[in-house]
Amino acid sequence: MEKAEEEVKTLHCTDKPQHSLLSSLSLTSDSKVWIGAWWIGFVFAALVCVLIAIPIFGYPKSLPGAEKLQLAKVSEAHAASNAKTTEDIQTKSQPHRRLGELPHAVLTLFKNPTFFFLNLAGATEGLVIAGFAAFLPKQIENQFSISPVISALLMGLITVPAGGGGTFLGGYLVKKLNLACGGIIKMCLLATVVATFFTSCFLVSCPNAAFAGVTTSYMPTLQANPLPISLEAPCNANCGCSRSNYDPICGADGVMYYSPCFAGCSEEQQLDTQKIYRNCSCIENPFEQLPEATNIMCESKCQNLSYFVGLCFVLMLFTFLATMPALSATLRCVQDEQRSFALGLQWIKVRLMGTIPAPLIFGALIDESCMLWHESCDEQAGGACLVYDNYYISRYMWLLALIGKLCSVVFFLGAWWFYKPPSEPSNAKKDAET
Repeated sequence: MEKAEEEVKTLHCTDKPQHSLLSSLSLTSDSKVWIGAWWIGFVFAALVCVLIAIPIFGYPKSLPGAEKLQLAKVSEAHAASNAKTTEDIQTKSQPHRRLGELPHAVLTLFKNPTFFFLNLAGATEGLVIAGFAAFLPKQIENQFSISPVISALLMGLITVPAGGGGTFLGGYLVKKLNLACGGIIKMCLLATVVATFFTSCFLVSCPNAAFAGVTTSYMPTLQANPLPISLEAPCNANCGCSRSNYDPICGADGVMYYSPCFAGCSEEQQLDTQKIYRNCSCIENPFEQLPEATNIMCESKCQNLSYFVGLCFVLMLFTFLATMPALSATLRCVQDEQRSFALGLQWIKVRLMGTIPAPLIFGALIDESCMLWHESCDEQAGGACLVYDNYYISRYMWLLALIGKLCSVVFFLGAWWFYKPPSEPSNAKKDAET
């Protein structure tokens, strides 16, 4: 107790930044300004990829018996692309003609409507998945008032089982049901339709947390006519607070404050990794024996997190359920000789139209729901939103997910509608030998 008393500091209601070590700042993973070692995951993933690549280098160019299996394989390529002559296929396989035939090969693939629509579906699915990966943890953190660590853990609990399980289940169903190309596209269409309904998980939201000067007024119960919402109030008018120092605290009244200065606190006490504040002129403290504020987030009274996690899990499951079947359909709807090139061309389109613009689109729309921006030197810095409007951020996420899924449904439907299986299934190599 004597040690705690020695660490009591008088703030004099100022907001001057203190240059000290992490321990004296009492930064923990629960703090709103906590960033953490975000790069460790990338290092770990890189090491795992290197370890997996080592045994892959030991594989030969073709496995024993691959040629015999290839000859026995039935072609399911789109009928229009399956009408190529053997001479054209053999000509394109010549090394000295590959570069010159590249434009013709691209044009041939683009004339395949099934391949074209599957590429568009892959782009919209990639856009949704990339947007979720970038902004879903932030949406969970702000919507349900939990720490970034818990939000990231929940994201992992949703994505890893649902993503891995959905991918495995999709491949298993294709093999178990022995689906042809048309049946695979129908399966992708059905899974995407189900996932579209579960985008409603983003409509599960919570009311905005009480934040003094942003979502609620200072000391509203003591004011007959609450003042307009603003960070500045009569209780902190003489403190000279600066908005460049964002250090949120939770008051005993259940309201978050921008910093101890904006709460009018004049006394700070260090207790291990936690700070408590007393003599705060802006905080109503109904319990005199308790501290008026602490440097942790206020607990949310909203109980909708479990419902959101359950619905989002189903959404992720059916989203990834269509990934492996869509890949299988892409490889089956083109000629065997074009598969590698078709797959590379598809990923270029997925990147350019899906995963690359996804963070820009999601970020631009979600920024519209920002209620409080961080300011540096009393000017808006941009790019650092401190408080989001829960209603609008949930609606924007739902709108983006719904539009993306509806586009995927249309594209999978187009791929199935325009797909024409070969009238007489045969293998191109057998025809060439004949």
